[in-house]
Amino acid sequence: MKFSSSVEINAPPEKVFALVDNLEGWPQWIPSIKKIDKVSDGPLKEGSRIRVTAKSGITVKLLMTITEFVPGERGVMQGSVLGTRMTRYYTFERVGEGTRLTAGGDVSGTLAFLVCRGGQRLSEEIVQAAKRKIEGAESREVR
Repeated sequence: MKFSSSVEINAPPEKVFALVDNLEGWPQWIPSIKKIDKVSDGPLKEGSRIRVTAKSGITVKLLMTITEFVPGERGVMQGSVLGTRMTRYYTFERVGEGTRLTAGGDVSGTLAFLVCRGGQRLSEEIVQAAKRKIEGAESREVR
């Protein structure tokens, strides 16, 4: 089962990527994300591991391993939750002077339907929160 959500943000991919790449900052602007810790030392790269605590009805803790990482373009991570295998991805695509941010993934396993619904809700929340965070900051800078 697949899920995905996209939004166009009025900022270059480098700026959108910088926000998303700062994982420890996510709980400050994404209400469902309670905590993200890097388990691996150093900057994110293939093989890095992160621990995510999210709450969407129930609190879920995930240990995710980054399987693909191209700064400013895309990141893919895999893990499991509630007996369900999950892959999540983030892409950053230049659209004119802005960026199309897409958050999505796929799930398989026992509770795939339930995890897919939660993944879709969280993906939508992430892209919309990123848009508000970046465009809200830009509108304050202009004043």
